[in-house]
Amino acid sequence: MTLPATPVALAPGVPTRVPVELSNPYGPEVSVRVLMARGRAAGWAVGEPVGATIEPGGTATVELLLQAPADQPLNASLVPFSVAAQEWSTGEPAGYATGLLTVALPVPITGAMVKRAGQAHVYDLRLVNESSRPAGVRISTKLDPPLGTSSVEPGAAQLEPGGSVTVAVKAKPARPPFGSAKPYAVVVEVKDAADLERPPLLSEVGTGVRRPRVANWVAATVAIALALGATAAVFFSGVQLPTPGRNRTQAATPAALPTVAPVTVTKPYALVDVLSQSGADNGQAAAEAARAKLAAQGMPVRLVDSRASDVLAGQGPGFWVLLQDGFASTEAVTAFCTQWRSVAPKCRVTA
Repeated sequence: MTLPATPVALAPGVPTRVPVELSNPYGPEVSVRVLMARGRAAGWAVGEPVGATIEPGGTATVELLLQAPADQPLNASLVPFSVAAQEWSTGEPAGYATGLLTVALPVPITGAMVKRAGQAHVYDLRLVNESSRPAGVRISTKLDPPLGTSSVEPGAAQLEPGGSVTVAVKAKPARPPFGSAKPYAVVVEVKDAADLERPPLLSEVGTGVRRPRVANWVAATVAIALALGATAAVFFSGVQLPTPGRNRTQAATPAALPTVAPVTVTKPYALVDVLSQSGADNGQAAAEAARAKLAAQGMPVRLVDSRASDVLAGQGPGFWVLLQDGFASTEAVTAFCTQWRSVAPKCRVTA
């Protein structure tokens, strides 16, 4: 039996999968069950023992699910834990292995995403490993609303202590056939490659605008041409029509678009949700209702117009962003999201 060579990091209250490699170098085929042996962490095993059948000379990998109590204090010291294998039919010992674990928050990965100059819908995300051990990460991306495609290159990386990598994020939002430009958001999540079930280590959001396929000036030109054609037809036919504008009230001057007052957002912050700005009131009523719902359950959040903050990479019509900032570290943000996970399942760290 073999356990991971590096210590297993358990975040309080978060289930973590621990791989256990089994081998059968001798004898006939054997079926075993794997379970936690007695010790300090024995009570942290979740679910029933896992099992596997191993051919002669073969290997297999099973996963134990461990979860430290939600109120377990953080401790950087290493704690030994043991795993035992028993023959499924007889309960006889078949193997034994010892590993190390620590109760700590996930590897602190920080980063920031910026628009790439001169290229539409392309962003650069720089990731930095600020911990003292290597960290493998997986990067994924999606569009909101999900109209079009997005990609990230590379999709995975191994960051050495103090190391960094720049990831290219490309969005291809679907373009409306005509009309006004439509906003979109590209959401990027960075997860621990060793446990993809954990909440993201880092999340970044960039916004942009999808331009229509037919520009407004083209549509206006076509409309003018049709109007001129209709006028010419009326002139040559001799039909007299009322003068345009007669007996009509003067049209009201369109109201100027409201300006957005600057808002300060400090990193790191907890990104709770992103809502589109659409509709008669620009989506503000729905955004306020979402904030009020969270506040009613005791969760402190801010509602920010993405256009009002450079940190939120706002552009064009923008988005309503539910967030909470003012944290001293990414660990504090992670603890905040863990605390309110049942109320705000989308809560993630942005640094």
